[in-house]
Amino acid sequence: MSTGPLPASRKIHKPGALHPQISVPMREISVQPTAGEPSGAVYDPSGSYTDAAVEASIEKGLTRLRHEWIRARGEVEPYDGRHVRSEDNGFNG
Repeated sequence: MSTGPLPASRKIHKPGALHPQISVPMREISVQPTAGEPSGAVYDPSGSYTDAAVEASIEKGLTRLRHEWIRARGEVEPYDGRHVRSEDNGFNG
């Protein structure tokens, strides 16, 4: 897993066309100034671990960016889950 910023690029977010409050992660890649070309942006699914503006923590998990948006649709209901049982980890009782 990559952590921290990647060389010659920076993480950016473009607002979505249908839902501007949901942004698309992109990576703006710089080129050498002598190339005479502008920087380019590509889709970046690497998550928050390569975003210098985010303090990522494996222990805390990912930020719940879409939680309220999903709940507002009214198609889901909360579920507290259940306790882990030994058979969940491959052990027979």
